[in-house]
Amino acid sequence: MPKHADPVERRQQVVAALYRVVDAEGLDAASLPRIARELDATTGLLQKYFRSKDELLLFAQDQLVEELTASVQEVLNQEGGLQDQLREALCAIALVGDPARARVWLAFAARAAANPVLLERHKQGAQVVRDLCRHVLEAAGVDGEEAVGLAALVDGVTAQRALEPEEMTEEVAERVIARHLERLWGST
Repeated sequence: MPKHADPVERRQQVVAALYRVVDAEGLDAASLPRIARELDATTGLLQKYFRSKDELLLFAQDQLVEELTASVQEVLNQEGGLQDQLREALCAIALVGDPARARVWLAFAARAAANPVLLERHKQGAQVVRDLCRHVLEAAGVDGEEAVGLAALVDGVTAQRALEPEEMTEEVAERVIARHLERLWGST
């Protein structure tokens, strides 16, 4: 890893290394020295950007939420019916096409259960998902309270993609989400 780099780019590299370590070895293994080895860098170099593992985890969790939000926004900016847009947005949120990232999300969610700061960030991200779902559902004439159920469905699909990708394949995940939306749209 070069010694001099753009700080924004370097932080992104550190987060990418964190994601790789978490995917391969779990969140507990993601110490600053382990991440430094992943980057072929020193722990001291990482500490120029993140003073502690907790600071890195908060930054990385925020990055994950930003990535998901950007993916969803991209889907919603495309042409198409509301049901199709919501289906694609939910697939993006559920990380249907990226089981490795789903494992990272699941590791962060598990850690958030015992860490008040991560939990608050997790709740903020979940609220963004629920608000998005509520907005699209209400625009389609579907009860906005269904957003809570959709968020729970997405969480379940994400967990299954992370833990059992051979069972919850990308195709199965897409069908599960699509069928649920068809039932919601049919209830209007």
